[in-house]
Amino acid sequence: MNRHLSTLSRLVVVASLVAVAACGSGDDEQAADDVGTTDVSTPAAPAVETPVSEPLVTEPPITESPAEPAADTDWERVAAPADCMCADGSPYSWFVREADPTKVLFFLEGGGACFTGDMCAPGSETYKQMVGSGVADSPTGIFDLTNPDNPFADWSMVFVPYCTGDVHAGNLTKDYGNGIVIEHKGFVNASAALDDTVARFAEASTVVVAGSSAGAFPTPIFGGLIGDLLPNAGVKVIADSGGAIPDAMSAVVGNWGTIESLPDWPEFEGVSPADFNPPFTFAAAARHNPEITFARHDYAFDNVLSSFARMAGLSPDDLVNVMKDGETRIEQAGTAVASWIGPGDAHTILGRDAMYDEEMNGVRFIDWLRAFLDGTPLADNYCVDCAG
Repeated sequence: MNRHLSTLSRLVVVASLVAVAACGSGDDEQAADDVGTTDVSTPAAPAVETPVSEPLVTEPPITESPAEPAADTDWERVAAPADCMCADGSPYSWFVREADPTKVLFFLEGGGACFTGDMCAPGSETYKQMVGSGVADSPTGIFDLTNPDNPFADWSMVFVPYCTGDVHAGNLTKDYGNGIVIEHKGFVNASAALDDTVARFAEASTVVVAGSSAGAFPTPIFGGLIGDLLPNAGVKVIADSGGAIPDAMSAVVGNWGTIESLPDWPEFEGVSPADFNPPFTFAAAARHNPEITFARHDYAFDNVLSSFARMAGLSPDDLVNVMKDGETRIEQAGTAVASWIGPGDAHTILGRDAMYDEEMNGVRFIDWLRAFLDGTPLADNYCVDCAG
């Protein structure tokens, strides 16, 4: 993220506009109490194949992502196999911290998205385009290993950088024309890091798959994959600031090769881009492995999502309803989700020190998170005065 847009924000603008133009109707922001079906599919919407004809954004909001692991700590930088790469074809790598081998955090970084020639062009600030140096002077949030409140402080960790513009869900070389050829290999990259995780931590008893913003969307799928490869481990999924990704993102996954990249699970048999929305991924992963537990954290007026909602002609006041609608649809499909929707307009929490201070309705978020990790989840916690 840094100076790159979150996947959530960009998809709210572009995918919503594409869906409106393609479908001519539909309401992705239906309130939760209006949902009366367990079907998590959406109307068909074609993949975006041509650049948007006019600029969609000006002065995009700056967002922050978790600091990458510091080079002078016990983090190891792992060079990826040759079939892994960033959007421009440059080499890919990930970071590993080996600590308690029985408890492992697999974290998917956020950092934007691209699915048109203009958005994917070199120098575009719509998505993170390279793996960083790994140097960070002051790791924060769950990566602050010195904070006594950090429930992950003694865990082994795998940090999966993001540089492909496809929410870690692509396996396609896409020619957008005018010399812009993008390696959407996010699923290949993250899968290689996952295979390395399984090899290193074969005796893990607990694995948490977490991700923020762009990294939040694929967490259920990678949770299911971990469960397949480490059947004796308890798997938990935490999606941070992914609750308001609109269903209309199904309009763009064709540019990434996402459907072709999905695991060979019965739950994905016959799936089309129109089916592939956030509630669907949770429900499919839960059907595949009913032992997985899920949690989500969002902010009711997420500043990134709100900015782009306005540009798309949508009311930011409805974001919280998108979040609740998604949760309702997931749970109507038979999947329990522990949900926290906080007040205010922040974006993401796991990589920020705010996770240690946030408190709502008499409950500290860090205690709520710890209870989820311990297998004794507390009640869903929603803001009352959501404006904060």
